[in-house]
Amino acid sequence: LDIASKCTTTQGCGLEGSTESEEKEEGATPLYDDLLALDLEEMTLQNTLGKANNPPNNKNNIQGFDLIVAADVLVYFGSISSLLATFAQLSLPGATLVFSCERATEEEAPLGWRLLSSGRFAHTKKHALDAGFDAGWRLVEYKEIVPRMERGEEVQGHLFTFVLNEKHGDEL
Repeated sequence: LDIASKCTTTQGCGLEGSTESEEKEEGATPLYDDLLALDLEEMTLQNTLGKANNPPNNKNNIQGFDLIVAADVLVYFGSISSLLATFAQLSLPGATLVFSCERATEEEAPLGWRLLSSGRFAHTKKHALDAGFDAGWRLVEYKEIVPRMERGEEVQGHLFTFVLNEKHGDEL
């Protein structure tokens, strides 16, 4: 998907020392404008869009994100409740959130998530929905997917698309 070329600003988030691959195809659109070395749960409007401290990253005076995409990212978190709440705080009312995660059943994961032998977490559909609804998101699409192959086997996953409730901005 060529999402980056359609965005006003794109921000990546990763661990200290993370960098975009040095081998870029000539003429390819970069995946993001800036890679922030911080934990996703530490994100704020101040440290992502840099309205006061780093105006060049916010040339268009953006007040929040209208799209957040997290593909194969939430597998590194147990409960995703606080993360989806953080995404809501960073987003404009009506924003879209698209994310994938590995799939677990209620029987496999009574807490809503479980740690797999791969070191990744799998989440139940109920946990993801509850976390989204509690943070002010409204589900607009859900699909069971295969996000990747691992050791020649299909990984079972979910793909969620939420929209932030319009009145969310009034509560801030």
